[in-house]
Amino acid sequence: MRNAGMKHGHHPPRHGGGRVGGGTPPGEGARTFGFLGPGPVWLSVSMMGRERMADGRRLRTWFFGRGFNDDRSVPSPVIEGIEGQMTEVTLSSMMPHTIHFHGLDVDQWNDGVPSTSGYVGRHQGGPGGGGHGGGYGGMSFGRVDGYDNLGPQFTYRFVAPHAGTYSYHCHVDTVLHFEMGMYGTVIVRPPDGNPRTAWNGGPSFDKEYIWHLHTFDSSWHNEMISSGRTVRHRPDYFMINGRDGANLLSDSTTAISGGPGETILIRTNNMGYQPAMVHLGGLSFEVIASDGRPLPAPVTTSQQLVAPGERYDLLLRLPMPGVWPAGVDYLDIRLNEILGRAATSITAR
Repeated sequence: MRNAGMKHGHHPPRHGGGRVGGGTPPGEGARTFGFLGPGPVWLSVSMMGRERMADGRRLRTWFFGRGFNDDRSVPSPVIEGIEGQMTEVTLSSMMPHTIHFHGLDVDQWNDGVPSTSGYVGRHQGGPGGGGHGGGYGGMSFGRVDGYDNLGPQFTYRFVAPHAGTYSYHCHVDTVLHFEMGMYGTVIVRPPDGNPRTAWNGGPSFDKEYIWHLHTFDSSWHNEMISSGRTVRHRPDYFMINGRDGANLLSDSTTAISGGPGETILIRTNNMGYQPAMVHLGGLSFEVIASDGRPLPAPVTTSQQLVAPGERYDLLLRLPMPGVWPAGVDYLDIRLNEILGRAATSITAR
């Protein structure tokens, strides 16, 4: 279940990322999802993914690595690092892409913004293609290793200064690449690497979940470059961890379960374009961190609004045996209307 990434230039094993199950090292049974790291991570890019939605429709997706939990294309894999240690992520692609580490304190060269930081791809010819400092579909190319031409891979390096929940995504033609599924979560563990503690001296927990909050506008999923057709986002699929509708109810990475009295950490990460209201069946929980930083004091509530790009860490103590409905309401930008819902459950047994 440990590191599946390899040093740049080398391909990872077929089963990239860790999995919960047999052979789990002591203390790591808290995880309910696969992950990459700590240590060097290698990510390729796929622009030929297909994700089957609950209504049977298959939507085209773009993603990093082997996708979330090694069993779906959207979102992309979870990357883990350790506070105070070097994190290395090598991106390899024949098309223009970057990795931007959202919320992490990295220098400009490793920030994944085109034209000012590490960038990968190969010139494909056509308008703006080829030549020194060319473009792709009208976009300006960035640099790799100090040169103005693209290269097939780049290694991002940073020392994570704070344990917490962060995210990453492609920053090339972000409007479309983000929608297509090129995003994931970064977890920075405490300096001792403890997978059951939120941060050094912070609260401990028995089990951990990640909830990627996101939506699809299916009309966008046949596009290659953002244009007038991607000016308006009208979501018609509403997801947690890449699952929607009935598919959510059987998804073990999302449906929460545990024993009465156990403490559950839920790392919410809004990677969609809609504000999302998280509710846990009326059960009270504590909001302990926001955007990778501990709150001065926990806030007790029964629902939490998570705006696009935000992350909140929620701490839930399971009550007496029972089952509670839980999920996410996706709202319009003015918070006046529920556009759609993603429903799951909480079980204490």
